[in-house]
Amino acid sequence: MTKLKTMTLARSVGAVLSIIVAVVYTHFSWVQWSNWVTPSWDLGIFTQLAKAYAAFEQPIVSIKGHEFNLWGDHFHPILLVLGPVYKVFPSPFTLLVVQNLLVALSVYLLVVLAARFMHVVFALLLGVAYAFSFGIQEAVAVQFHEVAFALPLLVVSLGYLVRARAERNDALLARAALWAVPLALVKEDMGLTVAAIAVVGLGRSGWCHRAFDLLFPAQSSTVARRSFFFRVSDALSLLTQKRGVRTCAAVLLWGLVATFLSVTVILPFFNVGGVFDYTDSLDVAGAISDPLQGLLLMVYPWQKAVTLATLLLTGAILWVVSPLAVIALPTLIWRFLATNEGYYSTDWHYSMVLMPIVFCALIDVLARFAPETAEDPSVKKLPAHLLQARASARGLADKTYRTAIALLSVALPTFALIVALAHMPQLPLATQLTHDYSSASWQENLAQKKQALASIPQGTSVASDLSLLTHLTVNHEAYWIGNTSDPAPDYVVIDQENSAWGNNPIENPPQFAADTYQAPYTLHTQQGSIYVMKRM
Repeated sequence: MTKLKTMTLARSVGAVLSIIVAVVYTHFSWVQWSNWVTPSWDLGIFTQLAKAYAAFEQPIVSIKGHEFNLWGDHFHPILLVLGPVYKVFPSPFTLLVVQNLLVALSVYLLVVLAARFMHVVFALLLGVAYAFSFGIQEAVAVQFHEVAFALPLLVVSLGYLVRARAERNDALLARAALWAVPLALVKEDMGLTVAAIAVVGLGRSGWCHRAFDLLFPAQSSTVARRSFFFRVSDALSLLTQKRGVRTCAAVLLWGLVATFLSVTVILPFFNVGGVFDYTDSLDVAGAISDPLQGLLLMVYPWQKAVTLATLLLTGAILWVVSPLAVIALPTLIWRFLATNEGYYSTDWHYSMVLMPIVFCALIDVLARFAPETAEDPSVKKLPAHLLQARASARGLADKTYRTAIALLSVALPTFALIVALAHMPQLPLATQLTHDYSSASWQENLAQKKQALASIPQGTSVASDLSLLTHLTVNHEAYWIGNTSDPAPDYVVIDQENSAWGNNPIENPPQFAADTYQAPYTLHTQQGSIYVMKRM
């Protein structure tokens, strides 16, 4: 089969798989949404943001706090694209569909990339393993987050990095760097990921090797006689000689500056407290002052070791051999230096951006061993007898080499798929199938939630626990009941069975509302365990 036919087939197969993935995850999201499953307040927060953008307003998100501007929480200007989409489809479910489509798009791009270096069947297997990996499933299960926008950008950018080495193409390095640029607009820490991509690009261009030789030459060379200042100047001058190197250098600077400015200037400027809220979540200073302690924090507590082992297995272990594995370090470091267990465990959405890195790195490993699609220009300069000897040696080893590579191209995608399937019973897609949403108790509680929501007039302000919070965002000014500094809302909703109250349900909801907001409240309606209080 010709390369053109192979890629055409890969695009068709990738498109079919991406459609299946979009349908599966959207069905999953619909089951969640229609049964009022609310893992956290995040979908409500992003719904209020999208609603504000649709109205051409700043993202004032009352769930986070009264007059809280979300530009002071996380740096995610890429979410401006949600405005027109929400304008047409004004529902929190819209955001879930957008996220699922972004996942599906990245699946398509990954399959097409993989097919360049392995049989289409095994590219498909790798695509399935990626699509249903733990990082993707857990992120979809906890509903919408801005990092979903990073998936297709990462696959395209890293795909060009893989191809740049295989095809010895400087222009592809430039494309890899340019596709990484928008990642810095996804979230404040992603600028460091952009910088890591640029560093790998510089290494792949050969600049790092040449710069090292200039900075630290052999003592007997003429270069060693030049002062260190001039050697640094020579190394920096190499950055301007090729387009790929120039672009990677510029993007490296962009990534670092984007993260620095977002954390130190932009976020504090819009934050109500004038600070970056998550500074205290990371013990960066402690890790720098005590490197050994910082290293231990990469594997302890044990949940971190579990996360690392899961990542290792997800990419068939060998993905860490690729230089692309370095790109995962910024995300892993900030997560593992965090004091919040949710950041470094395998659940929630924090591993989502690592999945494209893991699988593209695995493809890169296969690409490194695959026959090169472009000859090294320096080979042409060899004497005729050496060229002939080289051709003979390659011919003798060719059959054995290709057999070994073919086996590897089969084994690694198969192993990755087996790992994904082995994890499946513990992951959200499987656990949702075993959940009985049709039970009488669930349906009764669901009906009570709907009745409670229907009893609250549209356009009013409502403080609620997670039970009704997301659904309130469409037609109400929703507050989270945990923010006790908010002004007294028109209505307060308390579900005594909500997990927010643990094993200590509120015994007197009207009095609790009055004490919390320092205003008189009376019982408006009670639907089972759900109490709706109205301010008098």
